[in-house]
Amino acid sequence: MWFPRTDSANAHSLSEIGSSVPGTRLHLGLRGCVDIGSILARKFVRGATMSQKEMRLRAATRRILGLVLRISSCVIACVISTQVVAFAAAANSPAEMTRQEVQRLNALRKHLCTSARLSCSYVDSIFTDARLTIYQPPAPTPPPGTEAPRSRVRQPNPYLTARFGLLSPESLERCRSFIAAHELAFDAAQKLYGVPREVICGHLRIETDFGIVTPLTPYPLGTFPAIDRLLSLYVRRPATLRSSARFIQRQHFAETQLVDLLTAAKENSWDLFEIPGSSTGAIGLVQFEPSVFDIAVDGNGDGRIDLFEPEDAILSVAHYLVLHGWDNNVDHQKRAVYAYYGGHYETDRDKYYMKAVLAYADAAHTYLEDHPVEPSVGFTPDLLSVSIASELAAQ
Repeated sequence: MWFPRTDSANAHSLSEIGSSVPGTRLHLGLRGCVDIGSILARKFVRGATMSQKEMRLRAATRRILGLVLRISSCVIACVISTQVVAFAAAANSPAEMTRQEVQRLNALRKHLCTSARLSCSYVDSIFTDARLTIYQPPAPTPPPGTEAPRSRVRQPNPYLTARFGLLSPESLERCRSFIAAHELAFDAAQKLYGVPREVICGHLRIETDFGIVTPLTPYPLGTFPAIDRLLSLYVRRPATLRSSARFIQRQHFAETQLVDLLTAAKENSWDLFEIPGSSTGAIGLVQFEPSVFDIAVDGNGDGRIDLFEPEDAILSVAHYLVLHGWDNNVDHQKRAVYAYYGGHYETDRDKYYMKAVLAYADAAHTYLEDHPVEPSVGFTPDLLSVSIASELAAQ
């Protein structure tokens, strides 16, 4: 989907520090900072019998100590204040929501109770769970390909920046290591669906970095539970979203995803508050939104689908691409990769995601030629699972 997949709860930062000239206060966004310099001044005053040199030395000492203590006390208080503000902006319990948000939450509960796929008792158990938290939803952004006309100057592909490091040797080695650990799953995806392992790697690298924790992505699978994310998307209207029609569209999307998520959770006995997700409720290594869970494949033949399991994720990506047109036609392959993220292919002049996935696939192919994967013993797909996957791939 075209909703942003990044976390949107940002801590408030302080932007101004006052003058550091001795004798003035430091302003760090706090009220009532104690002027410790004046207190020290009174403490260090002595009789007038001092020599002028001693007085100048003591005066300088007072100014330095006063400045240091003022900075220390105000900064410590400011850090604590900032953390409290950031937390308050990030999340609220249902008891702390606005009256309008509570009304929206209750209305959503009633809507979900009317779904033929859900029992009202199960819906109520989720809505009354003490762990339920409402977060600040992502800011509104137009879907790719529908933005207003921009300048002719092209912006760099954000996935291909040096900071993202998509095509770095370390990034390509992650693909090689992942293939080595799950080689038979990649071979099965190639044979069943005709999707090269490098293309699957491209999706997994961009979506969740293969689930690897790095300084850039400390929470590759999501920071907060997917259920909270979708409820927040429905209940809380961003201050920057002025269009009522756009908000209603977001609510409709969230409700549709919630029905699918709750249905899957009930069928698989998931604890929804233990499943992290993106701002649009996408979960797993593949970041599938609940509405496409039915595309997922049981890749390791254990009788259940778990998008956090590498084998299931690998074959699910391949199956998704095939169902969206992947075949031997290069243009069809591009459109299938583009569909994974979503948008309007014909009008999106940038196609950043598609270009990044294919660029990574090309680079990974070359890297694997220079650094071949050593044969290893992995899992063997269950015959029933392979049979079902083959039948789906033929459709």
